[in-house]
Amino acid sequence: MRKPDSIRGKELSRRQYAQILAGMGAAGLAGCPSESGDGGDGGSTGTPTPTATPGDGGTDGDTETSGGEDTDTATPREPVTDTINYAIANSPDVFNWNPWPPQDNTAGDLWMSELHGLRNVHTTNSSYSGTTVKTPHKPDHEEIEIMTWISGYDVEPPFDWRDHHDDRSTYWNGDPYDAEARVKHNHVDWFQGGNKFAEDATFNQEAESQWTIHYWEDKGEVPEQEPNPTGRPVLESNAGPVDGNPPIHPDFTEPYLERYRDAGTEDEANSITDDLTSDGIGLERMALNGGTDETLAGSGPYVLESMDDVGSEKMVLHLDEDHPNAEHTNVEKLALYWAEGDRRNTLTTEGVLDLDDGAITPGSTITRDALPDHIQEFTRWLRATGGDLWKLNWRNEHLQNLWVRRALVEAIDWNAVSANGWGEEGSQVLEHDTFMLDAQSERHFSEDFLSSLHTYSRASNKEKATQYMKRAGYSKQGGQWVSPQGNQASIDLIATSAITAHVQAGQTIKANLSKWGFGVNLSTQGWSTWSNNIDPNGGLNYDSTIFWHGDPYIFQYYHDRGAWWDEPLVAGSPTAESPFEAEPDDEVDTQGKPIVQQVPDEPGAFEAPDEAGKAPDLDNASEVNLVETVNAIREPGNSEEDLQELYRTCARYYNFYVPHFPFHQYLMGAFGDVRDFDWPDPAARAFDYERSFGIEDVLVLGGIAQASYDKEFEPPQ
Repeated sequence: MRKPDSIRGKELSRRQYAQILAGMGAAGLAGCPSESGDGGDGGSTGTPTPTATPGDGGTDGDTETSGGEDTDTATPREPVTDTINYAIANSPDVFNWNPWPPQDNTAGDLWMSELHGLRNVHTTNSSYSGTTVKTPHKPDHEEIEIMTWISGYDVEPPFDWRDHHDDRSTYWNGDPYDAEARVKHNHVDWFQGGNKFAEDATFNQEAESQWTIHYWEDKGEVPEQEPNPTGRPVLESNAGPVDGNPPIHPDFTEPYLERYRDAGTEDEANSITDDLTSDGIGLERMALNGGTDETLAGSGPYVLESMDDVGSEKMVLHLDEDHPNAEHTNVEKLALYWAEGDRRNTLTTEGVLDLDDGAITPGSTITRDALPDHIQEFTRWLRATGGDLWKLNWRNEHLQNLWVRRALVEAIDWNAVSANGWGEEGSQVLEHDTFMLDAQSERHFSEDFLSSLHTYSRASNKEKATQYMKRAGYSKQGGQWVSPQGNQASIDLIATSAITAHVQAGQTIKANLSKWGFGVNLSTQGWSTWSNNIDPNGGLNYDSTIFWHGDPYIFQYYHDRGAWWDEPLVAGSPTAESPFEAEPDDEVDTQGKPIVQQVPDEPGAFEAPDEAGKAPDLDNASEVNLVETVNAIREPGNSEEDLQELYRTCARYYNFYVPHFPFHQYLMGAFGDVRDFDWPDPAARAFDYERSFGIEDVLVLGGIAQASYDKEFEPPQ
């Protein structure tokens, strides 16, 4: 199968390399076992130094290869524990494997399903079944090969892609966990979405064989359907998922699928949907011995054998010795504690939980001082897809002025915003101003291009901010900035009370700007009120807000979209019936940003007229239709050079106009019991992979976790 062009031969960037080195230093207190041997990359020197070029095998260049062989030599000792403990935000009385009810009670389901695939935490590249990692911390495995549900994929622009599944995959009861089961699940999902009687909607997938699923974009082969030719990078992002709802067993989905197919009216289809969404799949319907006539089993190496293993405090899953990943681990049981919030924190600080994710920093929820000695952080990294931005609405009279936006960014101490919101050492400010997080910036742009861009101050630079305000035509009167029209400079800043970090970040922004003479009216709002206020369908009732930011793919940043839950470079259309996508002939997007802008030809160009408004007249610039530009990124037929020029155009636009300001990305990590378990060394490639938003399930379900054979561990420094 073809390896994606965009990720072949990629090396670790200077920042990614630094991340690994920083992680090694941060994990110095990990208490990793002396028998771990080398630094996790398989060398014979014993020096824990990461390689600057990832392995040369596998789907994406992340897979390691080695001539090492597993040995069958049995250890004469017994591990000190047979169970690894984790906590999930659920409870046995409400757990519901069914993903379609209005209230999602599936939390914890990924612990009871196959790993779909593995995403590299540094680069966001994906790897699949057959990925090999060094595991010298295991007495009898120098390396292991991890099985995932997806074994690979093929892409055929402009419409088609195929996922290939590992034919060793089964549900717990032995039934095949295959493409056919996946298509039945997805077809029910499609019907449940109201597509049964939608004239232009087609179900674009089929089980081409038992283990291969074929997907395609709309081809325009049915009435009322417009073709949607799509470029290779976008099709590749659809293929080989790392996340997703685990397909429910066909014994559940097939009856609903047949009923949907037989429905003759919309009312009948709606009635089926009502039945589907109210049909609970509790643990008793999943357990192999659950007291029911059916087994809507999960999949993966740890099995819920009986309802006798489900209690009010936890449930215990047992290792399936026939699972391919089972041979890697000596941990026979996985205990999932029912806990969230304060209860979970209590279990952590009491040392009950053996594994969790998060960086142990001075400002984190769980600090080093709160943990028992044997609970240690053993790896740390920068979240390549997780950060935050200061989101700006250009419909505000002040924010639509180029020099004002630049001045506000310069006036704020973003290091303090980050530290006050996410805790000391809890995040890191961005190095590059491209609108993307740094991992994507460094993956797609050369160092020369990134170095040529303008860099906005991360520490407050009031002198430069004052200079920019004066160029905007503002003056200070009584210590307050006043616009050329005589209006006192002030904006609203909203933050959701549901995210404490956003509130604390907003308070820091207010303090910085208010002290400097720019008014900020900060208000905290409940989730529903806040999300409605930033929803284009609700009228965008905000001037600015703190908002999450981060995607795996460049075209998700450089895109037009009017959804409240994501913030691309261009917002949606204010004229269309639905604001979801902007049109090339729109004058502005929903946030008042002009669709056609003059963009400097040279990266890093910064000069603009005084009192520049939304669309200043620039020298040495080209007129760019932003919607046409971001749409072109997603179209087929682009050469790598074509894509690079489109990417650079978007980066130059952002770098000059600073329409919003992404300011940091999260510092992540993993911590756990180093007394009863042996973990890889801090720089090991075994720590490079995650499924969903954490690496802990890969460590356990991939067979990387290793129960120790003694209770010796290094105490904290």
